[in-house]
Amino acid sequence: MTDSVHLACLYMKERPGLRRFLTRMTGSLGMADDLIQDTFLRVLEKEGGMGGVRDPRAYLRRSARNLAINALTAQRRNADITDMPETADPAPGAVERMIARQDLLLVMRTIAGLPEKRRQVFIMSRVDDLSYNQIAARLGISRNTVMVQIVRALSDLRKALEM
Repeated sequence: MTDSVHLACLYMKERPGLRRFLTRMTGSLGMADDLIQDTFLRVLEKEGGMGGVRDPRAYLRRSARNLAINALTAQRRNADITDMPETADPAPGAVERMIARQDLLLVMRTIAGLPEKRRQVFIMSRVDDLSYNQIAARLGISRNTVMVQIVRALSDLRKALEM
């Protein structure tokens, strides 16, 4: 059997196992297929082919594993570089600060304008970070009443911000 026929038979036999192995290793079916091609290209380019290899299956698996490690390392290195911003984020401009300040004032006015019980429940929940059960116990109301007041307060805030 010629080397190319032998290699084609080896490819057909070992490809499914290599594909499973590399997919588990890389988490990507596409990358696994690329690595299988690279592995067999290396064998084709290797002087003497697979002639001097005692265990072709182990050789292919080791070669594929090494290629996968190299590819994952390069991918990680490239991801680290591309994730970094080119320049530091600039501080918000005067217009953005003014809009944020206006929104904050609107939220504070809306909270101040809520009915007493609703405002009290909302502040205890969002500012004091109390649970609904704790608020209910402190105010002597049911947990459901607390939930209703929170929903209504959020609805009032949403309406105010939409205007």
